[in-house]
Amino acid sequence: MQQNIAPVENRFRKLKRIAIDETSYRKGYKYITTVQDLETGEIIWASDGYGDEVLKVFFESLTKEQRAGIEYVVADGAKWITRQVEAFCPKAKRCVDPFHVVGWATEALDTARKRLSDDAKKNGSPS
Repeated sequence: MQQNIAPVENRFRKLKRIAIDETSYRKGYKYITTVQDLETGEIIWASDGYGDEVLKVFFESLTKEQRAGIEYVVADGAKWITRQVEAFCPKAKRCVDPFHVVGWATEALDTARKRLSDDAKKNGSPS
């Protein structure tokens, strides 16, 4: 049975736009970090764990030319991602993914709504 897995040199050849994410599994006790090529939609790299040292392994697997070719990096607001992108791809634009933007906005609105409701109750106004 033959697998259709691109050789490593082809997966990283012309990276321009990538997405980086980490997720937990096994009830939040284990983490995995992934890098996706946003032009092909393929996950091109994954590793157990998360953080500076894990992401550094990915960037160090690229040539200087490959790192210089990365124009956009989409990710959540994790500082460790920002640090590694700034260190290895200083010209890349760092973009926050829409999923997290919507989540943060919803959380902020919910916090404001709760505060206003509490204030109204304290002042004797009906909610």
